[in-house]
Amino acid sequence: MPFSSVLGASSAIKPGVCTSTTRPSVPFEGQLIYETDTDRVAAYNGSAWVYTHSSGLVLISSTTIGNAVASVTVSNAFSETYDNYKIIISGGVASTATYLKLTLGATATNYYYAGVFTSANWGLSLAGDSAANAAHFVGGGATTTSLSGSIELFAPNLAKATTYNTIYSDMRTAGTQQFYGGYLNNSTQYTAFTLTTAAGTVTGGTIRVYGYANS
Repeated sequence: MPFSSVLGASSAIKPGVCTSTTRPSVPFEGQLIYETDTDRVAAYNGSAWVYTHSSGLVLISSTTIGNAVASVTVSNAFSETYDNYKIIISGGVASTATYLKLTLGATATNYYYAGVFTSANWGLSLAGDSAANAAHFVGGGATTTSLSGSIELFAPNLAKATTYNTIYSDMRTAGTQQFYGGYLNNSTQYTAFTLTTAAGTVTGGTIRVYGYANS
């Protein structure tokens, strides 16, 4: 519901910033607040708070990759606030052309996935790749010029199987664009994930985690 409908044209808006636990229990009519822990904006219509997310895609965390590291763990990435997530990997460099392995929590089994490759150089589909009961997902790509990955995870914090897909580019003139999808065959509720190089190390770059607003 638009705030203009909630407040009415004559309401005096009194803005403020709080969290879900410090939200005013007796607000002013027409008060407008932003909750920093939930990334929601709320307006008081005289009898109840009316909420909306400031965006459908909410930034949860931003992690800078260190110097010459083989793995990066992002903690507190998933919670009950969101069902589905997007992870963006960008910037940085790798010591050698490789790919990034994605694991959830401490789980190192029961990953099922398949992928296909296309080439900007040749303009055709190449052989696909698949794995059953693997130790990880394929998360992204890493070359000596950049890191790349656009990962979506569905229900990682729910007590059900986590499904995923990713798209990334192998940034070399003879490189490929790769597309993967699959699922983790368990019902574990995860809060963290780790990206690990298949070979060599990575330096710099950023891992950003976003939540898809449920409503």
